[in-house]
Amino acid sequence: MPLSEDSHIGLDGSGDSPFAVGRPSDAVLDIVQEGLDHITAYLTDLAVRSGQPPQQLIDRFVKQYARLNSANDWNKYSKYFAQNTQAELNRLGTTGAQAGTIDTKCKGTVSGDISFYTDHIAAVAVRKQCYELFKKAYPETWQKILTKFEESTQYTEAGKTVGQRQQMFHKSAKRLTLSVSPYATV
Repeated sequence: MPLSEDSHIGLDGSGDSPFAVGRPSDAVLDIVQEGLDHITAYLTDLAVRSGQPPQQLIDRFVKQYARLNSANDWNKYSKYFAQNTQAELNRLGTTGAQAGTIDTKCKGTVSGDISFYTDHIAAVAVRKQCYELFKKAYPETWQKILTKFEESTQYTEAGKTVGQRQQMFHKSAKRLTLSVSPYATV
């Protein structure tokens, strides 16, 4: 059965998902635009009443409520773990001798090598335990720590194009501007 523009399909294949698949109809786009207009009006009013720039309010909202990148926290921690393996294993209570069996890269292997897969599963299990302990050790700041770590390593990664480096610079400049703007006097 072909899908129409407004067909609904659940993740399990059933037809009861609240999300439309495919290109939205003009009616749906009108509803979305009306909602975005309401958000823009409220955001503008909030910016005027609070004296804060709209982008700072949007960033604050995303940080507090949206958690759009929560799935990336594991990826950030994996990079952090690779750079700080011994310290993280010490938190777990693992000795240095056991740390040598942990594959922090987890790259591909020759097919049929079962030892790689068992070692990989063990390494992921250890990393998950370390991740949980990391979050418990820094309950209020663990995401900020991982974000700052990721930002700091971006500048040392080789192979970046000029455009990618310009984009990183502009993002960093924007973050800096937003962080010091509350202290600026007009």
